[in-house]
Order: sequence, then structure tokens, then C-alpha cells
Amino acid sequence: MSRPTFIETKEYKRFVEFCEACIKYKYIGICYGQPGVGKTLSSRYYCDWDNISSQIKEINIKKILMKADESILKVDKIFYTAPAEHQTKISQQIDSIDSKICRVQTSYIVDKYNEEGAKFTDSYSGIKLIIVDEIDRLKVQHLEQLRNIYDTYDLAMIFIGMPGIEKKLSRYPQLYSRIGFAHEFERLSKDETHHILEYKWQDLGFDLKLEDFSDYEAITTIIKITKGNFRLIHRLFAQIDRIMDINGLDKISTEVVEAARDSLVIGIR
Repeated sequence: MSRPTFIETKEYKRFVEFCEACIKYKYIGICYGQPGVGKTLSSRYYCDWDNISSQIKEINIKKILMKADESILKVDKIFYTAPAEHQTKISQQIDSIDSKICRVQTSYIVDKYNEEGAKFTDSYSGIKLIIVDEIDRLKVQHLEQLRNIYDTYDLAMIFIGMPGIEKKLSRYPQLYSRIGFAHEFERLSKDETHHILEYKWQDLGFDLKLEDFSDYEAITTIIKITKGNFRLIHRLFAQIDRIMDINGLDKISTEVVEAARDSLVIGIR
């Protein structure tokens, strides 16, 4: 099994349109959806956060410059996951992320171009959007810290959470009045799931082909089991891959799919 790459689904493209609208109008947006549909993965991909976070985590300036590349100069989004505990300093934690970005930008441009890097030292100078994941964890005093950042720096924010978060936030009128857009992140449709199963094996991280199925019913069974849940598709295929390897199989049958399902803990979806 190879490392999966991100699949730009129709739902991801809808999410991007939502983010761009929030940036354009500098609103706070709410994105909600069931677990596993791809909210966090899509947010990180949209912000290029796997790449950016790896460039700002070093403290030693030599290691920073070894990892930094031109992409650090184009950063205009921050992805932040609300902590499950120690939530009293959320604004400081987000400020710290911004400061690290500025530090790497300044160091990179001075080292690479031998130019003054002062234009990267202002707080949130190039940041257009902050995405806050796991917003459900936060209480009103923590949300107020986010509202203060939003009001102070004239940028857009998006809160990512579970269905019902929009109703919870409506209890806080000062924050809720700043919310301009809401977006429900939906499951993959049957057609798109079928398309992924037929043509996107490499992107899923599995070295499989359509002819690796011994019967068409196996694909139909996978669609029924996963019901468009992106995370569950990955989990199911990890089990399929394991079962095929253990039993020395080279074809995916309905029996293999059902055995893989029985190996998973699948709640009510």
C-alpha cells in the first residue's frame, strides 16, 4: 500500500468555493458535517498545511532554512485545531503560529535573496483566512478570543465542526452576527464513490486496478458499507489489503469485502 494522495472531489470543490467566499467578504463561516466525510483533510489540503507546518516547526535557524522553500512566502491561510484541553490561551497559540510563519518567511528571504525581510514581521500581515477545526470543543470565553482576532486583524475565519454547531453558535449573538456563510460538508454520492473505486486507486494509496475485482458485486458492497464516508473507505481498504495479503489472494471478492467489514468497528452512520 502506497501513501494516499488527496482526491479533489466535488464536495471538496464546493468547500473551496465556500472558503473563497468567506475570504472575499471577510466573513466568519461555519462548515459542519458528519465524522469522516473529509472536513479536516480538505481544510489541511486547501491550506497546504502539511507542507507549511513542516516548515515552521523547527526552532534552529539552520534547520528552518534547510526545510523552507518558496511556498512559505505565499502563505495566506492558517489551519488550527482547537485543543481538547488547556484552552485558555487559544489566541496566543494562533498568534504563535503566525509568528513562526513570519520568522521563517523573514529568514528565508534574507538568506535566499539577501534582502530585508521586514515586510513579513507584522502580525497577520499576509493572512487572509484562519480555519479553526474541532470548534465543538470550545466554550464561549474561547470563542471570544477568536472573535477578537477576527475583529482586530480584518481577516476571514471558518469554524469546522459537527452538525448542530450552527445552532450552538447562535446562542452567542455578538459572534453569530459576524457569521456570513454556512456550508454542510456532505458524504460522497454513490456515483462519485463508484468513480473513485474505478479510477482513483493510486490516489487512495492502493496499488489496485478495476480488474482486481473478481465480481462487480464487490464494488456495490463497498459502496453500501461506506455510504460515502471517505475515512471509512480508507479504513475498509486497509483491511481488504491486509486480508488479501494474509490469504495470498489476488482478487477482491464480495466475501473479502464482507470479511474486511467484520474486522472494523463501524458505528451507526
